[in-house]
Amino acid sequence: MTNEILHSQIEDRFNSIFETPPDVPQYIYDNVSHELRPYQEQALRQFIYTQRSDTADVAFNHLLFHMATGSGKTLVLAATILYLYKEHGHKNFIFFVNSDAIIKKTYDNLTNVSSSKYLFDKEGIVIDGNHVSIQVVDTFPFNPAGNTIYLKLTTIQKLHIDLTNPRENGLTYEALEGIKLVLLADEAHHINVLTRSDKRNLTTKEAQERTWEHTVNRLLRLHPANRLIEYTATIDLNNDSLFHKYHNKIVYQYDLKRFMNDGYSKNVVLLRANEDDNQKMLHAMLLSQYRKYIAKENDIDLKPIILFKSNKIAISKEANAAFFNIVDELTVSKLQQVIEHGLSVHQNKGSIWNQMFQYYGRQELTKIVQDLQWDFTEQTTINANDSSFLSEENALRLNTLEDMNNPIRTIFAVAKLNEGWDVLNLFDIVRISEGASNTKTTTDSEAQLIGRGARYYPFEHKGEQSFIRRFDLSPSNLKAIETLHYHTINENAYIKNLEKSLKAANIQVKEDQFDRLEAKVKPKIRKADWFRHGKIYINKVVPTTSEDYQSFQDYNIYPVYETDYEKSVEQRYGSKQEVITSIRSHVQPLKIDKRLLQKAIQRNKFFHFHNLKEYVPSISGMKEFIESPDFLGGLSIQVSLPINLTIDEFSRHQQLKVIEKFLGYAEKNIRSNYMKEKGTPVFEGVAFPELINDYVVEMSKINNKVTDFDEFKNRRNMREYDWYIYNQAIVNGLESSFIDFINDYIEQLKEKYTDVYLIRNERKVKIVEINGTRGFMPDFLLYLKDDNCTYQVFLEPKGKHLYDKDQWKQDFIMSLNDNPDVEILSENEEIRLIGIRFYSDEPDLKQAFKEDFTEMLIGQEK
Repeated sequence: MTNEILHSQIEDRFNSIFETPPDVPQYIYDNVSHELRPYQEQALRQFIYTQRSDTADVAFNHLLFHMATGSGKTLVLAATILYLYKEHGHKNFIFFVNSDAIIKKTYDNLTNVSSSKYLFDKEGIVIDGNHVSIQVVDTFPFNPAGNTIYLKLTTIQKLHIDLTNPRENGLTYEALEGIKLVLLADEAHHINVLTRSDKRNLTTKEAQERTWEHTVNRLLRLHPANRLIEYTATIDLNNDSLFHKYHNKIVYQYDLKRFMNDGYSKNVVLLRANEDDNQKMLHAMLLSQYRKYIAKENDIDLKPIILFKSNKIAISKEANAAFFNIVDELTVSKLQQVIEHGLSVHQNKGSIWNQMFQYYGRQELTKIVQDLQWDFTEQTTINANDSSFLSEENALRLNTLEDMNNPIRTIFAVAKLNEGWDVLNLFDIVRISEGASNTKTTTDSEAQLIGRGARYYPFEHKGEQSFIRRFDLSPSNLKAIETLHYHTINENAYIKNLEKSLKAANIQVKEDQFDRLEAKVKPKIRKADWFRHGKIYINKVVPTTSEDYQSFQDYNIYPVYETDYEKSVEQRYGSKQEVITSIRSHVQPLKIDKRLLQKAIQRNKFFHFHNLKEYVPSISGMKEFIESPDFLGGLSIQVSLPINLTIDEFSRHQQLKVIEKFLGYAEKNIRSNYMKEKGTPVFEGVAFPELINDYVVEMSKINNKVTDFDEFKNRRNMREYDWYIYNQAIVNGLESSFIDFINDYIEQLKEKYTDVYLIRNERKVKIVEINGTRGFMPDFLLYLKDDNCTYQVFLEPKGKHLYDKDQWKQDFIMSLNDNPDVEILSENEEIRLIGIRFYSDEPDLKQAFKEDFTEMLIGQEK
């Protein structure tokens, strides 16, 4: 076998003119309760292909279905039972998993005809005119009855114990040696510790799981006809051991990204906002109820569920109690204030919040309050952390949430619902009292939960039921019931961590969703003497000392701090596209209350004096740090507010949040800049090929957006332009305009210089401000040469909105012009460094650039 994954080999054969894919037998269609989706049919075709005698080279007794959460793995499992019974005479099946909850769910799915989630035909299984029964057993009969499938449902833990500590009339290896077995392993990633771990010191849980894998492998080897079929949404094929074990066993792969792109899931949108828990819970409740109203107006029966997710049981219980208080104390006047505030903050008409508040603004609020207080009560809430949660009644309610006679609307939980929980009408997951400093394990768990919540709710609309999204390209407000919203904080570090976990949750074998746009240095340029032997000049850096840090400015913290308050962001999973819901704003200064400042400092351990002194050695005490104009005493906080909101309306809690946000920003800059290297006026040459080479930019095939930038990129063919060193330019609109400007003056430049080359600097050439720690990478370099001198020109297109923030960059590069302190280390040629104003498409700024450019590069006396 090659290292090509099995499903890829099968798919290649199916695409061959020499191979005819097998059909799914009619008896499977006739005996399952749900219509098979195309990808489920494909999964079965590929499985059947491996079991046919005429494809013996790929007929395996151990296979894995790697399919996304919510894609219907259990229906595929039910179909494989029917196939193996009919075609290969298998009658004895052991279903095992690591969780009792999944056992109960699967028992209903495979045996309980009265269950709404029963997977076989409720009228009975009929194959070749014979009624076939499924009988649940503890042990398999010595003389099996005809037309009967025997099914043992157990946990892997219990299966292992039963086999290693046999009891009278129990399951034993010896008894199983003489019969054919099919082992069905759900959530199969739990039985791979032996494979995935080579550590000697295993945890107790890992040691248990390692023995489970031994048990399963031994069962598989008991009889040559035995089958082991695994099902999981989670397998790490980046792990070499797991790849080696499974690459020739993955019979079908249908990852979360494909599942979502094909429309079988809800859309997933991150609602990012810095709100306290009470605000977050109230807004989530209003959004959930908005979905219910929208559904009802379209004659759709819907009971949307909210999950409030905490990281500690105590926090979950406190939030549960606080939620009931919010509901009990809600009045018409309070709701009116919430709506007015929401409309002033969320003005973007594309925002779900704007749509929701607009809707409530048109309703009779007395009835809205009554509905909320009727729908959200102790009787409609489950706290999955209570000991009473383990009752049969709660377990039943939790697994029948879609039923209209099930009253539950809200669930409070920590970690009991991460696996084996099937719910289609979950539309809001709300993160409660969790900061940004989460481990990857935590965000991986959140990503798994989001994947479970993304299961599509197949509602009936205009007489038709659909199992696929219908309103992606429609302005319909029914998008609200095709979307899962994940309510979380708006904190960059946490969001990046969560996005990594979400990306990893798709699959480990990456499916290419990007166009790779490659810009190559032209062959003629590579061969040119100036490129092979020339140099780019960057300044040397030296370590800083404690004497270099006497004020906030030395840490790149400036006296005026500007921030948005309640910046609310909606972001669709799988997309970099964000919707900022507050689009009109005005700026007001926040008067800094010294007592709140001290409280914020007390709440952040970094600013406790014994720690702060290590990073800010120039201060003698906290009084100096708070009052000195070089530090907090000179601070001004400017807050950008929605147009109808004023700073006077801020509560003390809101003021404290803004101050804490500044301190977080200050801490980050102090940590990252202390004892950083600073730039010197000494510039030394680095060979062109070391810094300038081919580069690649990845662009999404879906939305044409660059993955690493917050801006759209286009490519321009530059092969015919001998002055541009790359074969194409991958640039945004402003950069493209800049290239047009250079092109307009290229002939005049060539009249004055023997060599004229424009170089795109793709994050390689970095210069650092002289006697400062800030560095940047100019977007372009212009290489010019005449008989006397070589010129290195720093050029930077800049959007007007970044002018003030990046003014220091312009000041820095322009300070290089004829600076007597600048020393250029060159062996045998005259080198000059030139900095020019920012290029802009704003008329006044563009004119200033033009005058600077022509005066310094074309009209100057050299």
